[in-house]
Amino acid sequence: MRPNLNWDKFRVFYYVAKAGSLTAAAEALNISQPALSRSIQILEYQLKVRVFERLPRGLILTKQGECLLEAVE
Repeated sequence: MRPNLNWDKFRVFYYVAKAGSLTAAAEALNISQPALSRSIQILEYQLKVRVFERLPRGLILTKQGECLLEAVE
């Protein structure tokens, strides 16, 4: 069974990956930071991989996240 992936979650992922932080991406997308964080968590759950490593100063892409960014671009 294929997961029901929403293209909007990929758009959110793209903005977060490019910005490197939830705050900057949330401002660019004009949505709340908690909503953005939930979208990323749902995407990771549906893909069954972590796409970001969460650090105190922001986010960095995992290897799987780098592959996903290439595909999304």
